Amino acid sequence: MPGVFLGTDEAQAEGELDAADLAKVHRALVDLGYVVVPEELLECDYDGPSQLPRHVQRPTWWQRFFGYF
Repeated sequence: MPGVFLGTDEAQAEGELDAADLAKVHRALVDLGYVVVPEELLECDYDGPSQLPRHVQRPTWWQRFFGYF
C-alpha cells in the first residue's frame, strides 16, 4: 500500500519487507516488461505540463501518472 512507509529502506528496516521477496517481485515485474519505479521517486515534485486541478499546490510524479486523489 503506497504511503505506509517512507520508502523501501524503511519497510525493510522495520522487518516488514523481506529482501528476498522484494527481489522475486522485482524480477517478475521486469520479466513481464514492467519498469519498477521506487515510490520515493514518485513523491518528487513534478514541474512539467499537466491537467491537474489548480488547487494542487505541489504536484508530484505520483499525481502526474495516477491522478489526484
